[in-house]
Amino acid sequence: MHLPQYALSTVVLSTGVNAFYPYLRTSVANSALDRRFYPYQFGASVDDDTAGLPTLPLKKRSTPRRRDNHYTVIEGNPPSTPNSVAVNDDGQDFSYFFPMEFGSKNQSMWMLFDTGGTNTWAFSDDCTVKACEMHNTFGSSDSTTLQTSTDPFNVGYGTGTVTGILGNDIVSFADFSMNLTFGLVNNASSDFEDYPMDGILGLGRSNSSTTGTLTAMETIAQSNTLQSNIIGISLQRSSDGAKDGEITFGGVDDTKFTGNITYTDTSSDTTQWRIPLDDAVVNGQPLNFTGKSAIIDTGTSYIFLPPTDAAAVHALISGSAPEGENFKIPCSSNTTVQFTISAVTYDVSPKDYVGSTADNTGTTCYSNIIGVQTSGADTWLLGDVFLKNVYSVFDFDQNRIGFAARNGTVATTSANTAATADSTSPATASADSPTGTAAAATQSPVQTGSAASFAHSKAALLAGAISIYTLVYV
Repeated sequence: MHLPQYALSTVVLSTGVNAFYPYLRTSVANSALDRRFYPYQFGASVDDDTAGLPTLPLKKRSTPRRRDNHYTVIEGNPPSTPNSVAVNDDGQDFSYFFPMEFGSKNQSMWMLFDTGGTNTWAFSDDCTVKACEMHNTFGSSDSTTLQTSTDPFNVGYGTGTVTGILGNDIVSFADFSMNLTFGLVNNASSDFEDYPMDGILGLGRSNSSTTGTLTAMETIAQSNTLQSNIIGISLQRSSDGAKDGEITFGGVDDTKFTGNITYTDTSSDTTQWRIPLDDAVVNGQPLNFTGKSAIIDTGTSYIFLPPTDAAAVHALISGSAPEGENFKIPCSSNTTVQFTISAVTYDVSPKDYVGSTADNTGTTCYSNIIGVQTSGADTWLLGDVFLKNVYSVFDFDQNRIGFAARNGTVATTSANTAATADSTSPATASADSPTGTAAAATQSPVQTGSAASFAHSKAALLAGAISIYTLVYV
């Protein structure tokens, strides 16, 4: 793995602008949304985390310390491949996370996985603010092997911040167990009260680390455990009742996608997971964008485009109307919205880009494609609204990102691209699709992608139902 190593710094200060981009719709600036960090929701019902979801008998987490919150959590099925972990979500696709075990006593913490940042942290048991009291915490009482330092840890996510010190201990997830240095957060802003996660696992490109310590992927790479230092990610869509979200470390799960994986090299002038974009297509009409790139971020719920680009996209969605940085669209919209990357065009389902209702009639909704410039004037931020439609691969070895059509979605190849697939090429069109035609992803057997994949049996998915329950901590 071609990654630099870092010495432990005495002062750690990091910003996570793209990892968690804070956004508040100005028309509700005085509402309960003020406490929303990111992701955010539109509409009056945003703080009702259990709206529309069934509540089953209460299930208590194992930690007996201060827990008085209620979070709705949907647990995914057990993973179907080695070195994998099931993805859980909050029932509304605002945040995706999985359990990690910390310390000698295996304290379970729900960790949001974030390709937009490299910092890893967890709430500390000496934190007394409400955000910490509402979550699982970790400290010396949970582990005889925890080592703490005096080095400060400070991560700013726009208006939301966490601070603390650096610690080191054993962490375990996805068949791995390793010593990892991470932030022990003893102070957190109220923005973190709204989400089930007990911390964040940074999966950004590892050479962008600013904490002065090895990231989780660097630590895994040093162990030489994996054939390839890549991560395959499949995100479920709650509105479908899906339970098949999964992260695979070191390979891909070829039951999650159809066709081949098309790779795109990351931009050479950045240490982010940023790739060039060909264009956007709305209702079959190319917008002829040029010079655009996109940051691919699992820690961002929505799609953020610079305002003029967002306006151009919505101009082709029938019935849309601007409202400041936002756009209102018909709740019944079925306009095809697509993004083209390395000559392959991927649909964004209306299930994902049509957001919550914007009025009492139930006919007008907010668009989940938002006109906010999070970085440069030509840089887009593609979060989970896009990623739920694809199977994505983050290749740390070759600094590239791969996409394939996720099962149940559609990918099309452009008419001027040869239909070839090559495991070493950074941009290859799907070999399974006739040029210029749609390749519908189905639940039928699929071919493996062109990403390096470690050996695994193609066993059927392990039995396991989603649990939708309200957690009560005491």
